[in-house]
Amino acid sequence: MASSLLDRVKRQPQSAETFIAAADAVPNNPAPTTAPTATSTDAPSITGDPVATISPAPMTPARSSPASRARHAPTEDPRKHDVPRYTFNLRLNEYELELLRSLADEQRESMQKILKNGLIPYLENLRKTNRKTGSQ
Repeated sequence: MASSLLDRVKRQPQSAETFIAAADAVPNNPAPTTAPTATSTDAPSITGDPVATISPAPMTPARSSPASRARHAPTEDPRKHDVPRYTFNLRLNEYELELLRSLADEQRESMQKILKNGLIPYLENLRKTNRKTGSQ
């Protein structure tokens, strides 16, 4: 049963539990299944009962175990290797932008990758020097 966009708009909002229960429910009129037919004359013919439909196993999201994650030094912040999820706007003048674009063209890397490769080590070194001078 295909639903149109208009049908979706007319429906009442559902809770997450109701939606999941409806999605997991077995349809009233399942599509008829037929046994595969052999089209080649060399293939043996299939006789007997039609193939039974096997329901797929429920899908669970794949989670990486701590053992499969990249190992890091005990003193290193474990968040260092997390996937980036935040954006940051950087204002550049025309000269700086042209410099960045030309480096990206020469190195055949994205401008973002070039800045990140230079900025993150700089910030880490700056933090180390500030901790050393602040602790004395």
